[in-house]
Amino acid sequence: MKLIASSLICMLVWPAVLNAQDTPSRARLAASFVKTRGVDSLSADQTTIVPAQDNKAIKDRRIDSLTRARIADSVKKAVIVDALLKNPNLRPAMISTTFISRGQLEGNFRGKNVLSGDFAQRRTEALLNLPVKNWGKSGMVTATVYYVRTNYDLSDVKGVEIKDPRLSKNTVGLTTAYRRIDSLFGRLFISSASLILMTGDGGGINKYAVMGNGMFLLKKTATTTFMLGAQVIIDPTSSVPVIPLMVYQKNLSNGYDLNITIPQQLTLRKTVNKNMWASFGTMLVSSVSFFNITSPNVPRNSNFNLLDLKTGPSVDYKLNKLLLLGLSAGLWTPVMYRQYGRWQKSNHYFFDGKVDTTPYINVNLSVIPF
Repeated sequence: MKLIASSLICMLVWPAVLNAQDTPSRARLAASFVKTRGVDSLSADQTTIVPAQDNKAIKDRRIDSLTRARIADSVKKAVIVDALLKNPNLRPAMISTTFISRGQLEGNFRGKNVLSGDFAQRRTEALLNLPVKNWGKSGMVTATVYYVRTNYDLSDVKGVEIKDPRLSKNTVGLTTAYRRIDSLFGRLFISSASLILMTGDGGGINKYAVMGNGMFLLKKTATTTFMLGAQVIIDPTSSVPVIPLMVYQKNLSNGYDLNITIPQQLTLRKTVNKNMWASFGTMLVSSVSFFNITSPNVPRNSNFNLLDLKTGPSVDYKLNKLLLLGLSAGLWTPVMYRQYGRWQKSNHYFFDGKVDTTPYINVNLSVIPF
C-alpha cells in the first residue's frame, strides 16, 4: 500500500504544481506577466532612443514583471508545501517511529487455530524521495528509497512453542517511476509507470512489482480538486490486478482542508498558525517482512504481509525552514496479517493472524522546503 500511496500522491502533486496557474490568482498573475514580457526583450539600442518619461515607464514595468514573477513562484511554492503537508510520503526525506501497544493475537495455521498470545510491534521507517529527470509536461523520472525495521514481540504464547518470540526484520525498497501529463477525451490525463524492487535480511530481490496508473482531472478550482482513475498491478503475489483510485481535496472555511485519497487516507486538517497544523483522520498503512523458515510444513521462503488502519489526531510543527516535527496517536486497527510463499498469491496464505485494536503513538521528523 505504501507503493500505491507514493505513486498516487506524486500523480496528484505534479499536475497541481504544473497547473497552479489554473487558480484565479495565478491566472491573473500569468496574464499580467505575459503582457509585460515584450518589454524584457528590448535591446540597448532601442531603449536609448526612448524619451525619458517613457524610459521610466519601461523600467517600472520591468520591475512590475519581476515582482509578478516572484509572486507566481511564491504561489507555486505554496502549492508544493500544501501538498507535502497533506501527504507525508511525498516529502523529500522523513524518519518515523511507531510504537504499537500489545493486543491479543489469535493465529491460524491452514485454517486451524494454533496459537494465542500478546502481540506488540515497533516500526522505524526512513524515506528518501529523489528527482532524477524532469522534462516538464513531457514527463519526469523520480526514485524513492525507503527502509523499514519492524520489531515483533510475542509474549504469553499458548498452543505452540515459539523459538524466537522477539524478532527484528529489515525491509529495503526502491521505486523508480516515469510520469507525464497528456490530454485525453478533452480532459487532463496523468499517467505513470513504476518499477518496485524490495529486499530483506537475506539479500537478493524478495519482491517486485510493475504498476501503471492513469487518472483524469475532472475538476480543478481554487478550492477543489477531484480526480478519478485506476492502477494496474503486475505482481506475482497480488490477487487484485486493478485498484480504483480517487482524489478529492477541498479547502473549507476557517482554515480547514478535507483530503480523501482512496485507497490511502481520509483526513481533515486545520491550520493553527503559520508554524503548526492539526489534523484528524484515518490512514491505511502496510508493511512486508521476508522470512526464511526451516520447517518442512511451510514454504522455506515466505512473506509476512501486514495491513492496518491508524485513526486519530496528529500535529505537525515547523521547527525551522527545513525541519517539520510530527506527532500522532490514536487507535491501531489490524486489517490483514498473512504469511504466504515468497512467489505465491497472497490469498494462498498458510498463516492468518487476528489482532485486537490497540493504541499507538508515532513520532516523525521530515525535511520540507518552507
